[in-house]
Amino acid sequence: MTTTEEQTARSATGRTVRGSSPVPAAMVTVGTMALATVPTPLYPSYARTFSIDETGTTVLFAVFALGAVTGLSVVRARRWAHWPVRGRIVAAALLGAAAAIMLAVIPGLPAFVIGRLLSGLGVGIAAASSVTFVTDRARGSGRHVRFWETVAPGLAMAGLALGPSAAGLLVGTGALPRWALYVAAATVLTTSAALLAPRASRPVVPEATHGGPPPTSAAGTLKRTARWPDRLGACAAFAVTGCFGALTPHLLAAGDRRPSVTEVGVVAALPFLAGAVGATVLSGFGRWAFPLVVTGFVLVAVSTATAPGTAVGTAAFAVGAVIAGAGAGIVFSRSLSSALRNASPDRRGAAASDTFTCAYLGLAVPVVAVGSLLGLVPQTVVIVAFTIVLAGVGTVLLLRPGSHLRVARRQSDLSS
Repeated sequence: MTTTEEQTARSATGRTVRGSSPVPAAMVTVGTMALATVPTPLYPSYARTFSIDETGTTVLFAVFALGAVTGLSVVRARRWAHWPVRGRIVAAALLGAAAAIMLAVIPGLPAFVIGRLLSGLGVGIAAASSVTFVTDRARGSGRHVRFWETVAPGLAMAGLALGPSAAGLLVGTGALPRWALYVAAATVLTTSAALLAPRASRPVVPEATHGGPPPTSAAGTLKRTARWPDRLGACAAFAVTGCFGALTPHLLAAGDRRPSVTEVGVVAALPFLAGAVGATVLSGFGRWAFPLVVTGFVLVAVSTATAPGTAVGTAAFAVGAVIAGAGAGIVFSRSLSSALRNASPDRRGAAASDTFTCAYLGLAVPVVAVGSLLGLVPQTVVIVAFTIVLAGVGTVLLLRPGSHLRVARRQSDLSS
């Protein structure tokens, strides 16, 4: 390891951290998130293999969501408060690798359920731990600090975009068998864990635990700032991507069309990819975030009502997904930054965990709701209902005094 990487650096909060490359932790975040969404365009084939209907696929997603929330809760629990963050990320990588191997080589519905549960656990642990860890390590190494501060909030959505696009472009075109994609994910995650593991057992300073009871009299110094706007914003942001993920197979299959795995995978990735761009490049446009979300949903509602199952309708749906996804990314980036800014330094791990917990609950709600409602009411009604709800949430968050969507975002908010 180079001298630069071995140096220690003081973060923006005045805390000393050991410098090392943030790349392995970023790989774990992207890898676990990608593994979570690989099955999205493959669910029809899984449904045929397992002889389950749409309700069954919704339950399979709920298993993943349960795992993610459980992983986030484990990180939040006081009994795990002094588990070093590096060790948490290694555990997340190994859980993801185990899930990928199980999905690749063990046939049958029980193995798939267990694999999705393990994948969710890995996602939850990685999501709650990686953002501040990545930015701290960038500052510690002194390399490309501004770059990592910019991309850290978008790593989760970038990974969520990679999963369905890889499945669509590689499995859907026959370039790779399904098992090979899972093995590739397991290889990336295992390699990342190996790069992080040599330091997992080293003594760490108390600050490196990110959460739990503070070691000094600073206990209870969490700022008395309302936390519900940050949590509501994170929930709404991921609800946008969840809604598009649930709607994509149905809207592309409108009429007599039978969309390919490639088409479903690429279109399903669009809101996540746009969200990653919104969370990084466009995060300064906070006041425009919910207008973008509503505009995207309105475009989708109009295209669904007027041109279902046509090339024009599909194109309009894709454009709407990009617009709404970009707005969702901005909202999530602002919400996460605000949650970390309003937490005391020794409680930022807990703040990140709470924010991601609300985000994944938001992701799960529209998936379950869409799966339940589409058999009862027309697609356009479902889309309009979500549009109205999101417009109301956006109005509340934008008009409240000191709205985190209107306050200037600082890169240092992401440090721990």
